[in-house]
Amino acid sequence: MQSFFSLENGGTGGPRATSVDQAITLDARLDRALGFYRTVALNLNAQMSLKGDTLNRVALQAQFGGTNSLSITTNPVPGGRAMSVAFNDLGTLLRFTGVYPRLAGGAGSLVMNTDTSLDVDSGTFTIKDFSLIDEANVAQILGNDPRSRDTIAQQNRVDFNEGRARFERRNDVVEITEAVLDGGQMGGTARGFIYTDTGTYDLVGTYIPLFELNNAFQKIPILGPLFGGRDGEGLIGVTFAVSGDLDNPQFSINPASILVPGAFRSLFEFRARERTN
Repeated sequence: MQSFFSLENGGTGGPRATSVDQAITLDARLDRALGFYRTVALNLNAQMSLKGDTLNRVALQAQFGGTNSLSITTNPVPGGRAMSVAFNDLGTLLRFTGVYPRLAGGAGSLVMNTDTSLDVDSGTFTIKDFSLIDEANVAQILGNDPRSRDTIAQQNRVDFNEGRARFERRNDVVEITEAVLDGGQMGGTARGFIYTDTGTYDLVGTYIPLFELNNAFQKIPILGPLFGGRDGEGLIGVTFAVSGDLDNPQFSINPASILVPGAFRSLFEFRARERTN
């Protein structure tokens, strides 16, 4: 399960075998399964078939207590296959698989379509009602806004209403084509590349203070599109870049970008360029 949710070692495309031709079939039914961080999955039912790094089929259901559940299914579609993942508590799921311990809550879904002839995955990810707890990397960005600093200082957590992202995987590159976080009082956008073979980031984006108010301005006829910039970025924002190792990313921020309206913010943006081999 860790291979589905980790960005390292080829995560998003499914599990990888050590041998290109190795075929694996899994059929497991467990009343109780122990995970990382003292988490427990109940009534785990999994059937999976893969060959090398090609995931042919998966059907998995599990419960994490109460109404929290996980469902993963694949279905054949013309030219490839589609995978659907539905979850009620992504934070518990990520702790169970040992991927990430600082996310709490989060109900949503992942839908990914695979073009088998091109070996390309494209998908959408959505999540609602979640929090990041004691996350120093996020605090580096949010700390540039006084209101955000106060929130982090008081609660040691950042709450979000919704997050969504579109992505495409090609070989060992995951391109984030569009990502938006809505936290009501704060939010942001991001795009760029994640290299799963080396475990590194090259992402850029914009942090948006007063997210809802900022984006309400964008809906004003004439003035909104003229000064608001990209959808989801609003009138005021701070551009940032994230690069380096997944476990120890480096952040860069351009504070001058907050002084210009959204339509002209591109002049102060960082650039993410896909590497060439």
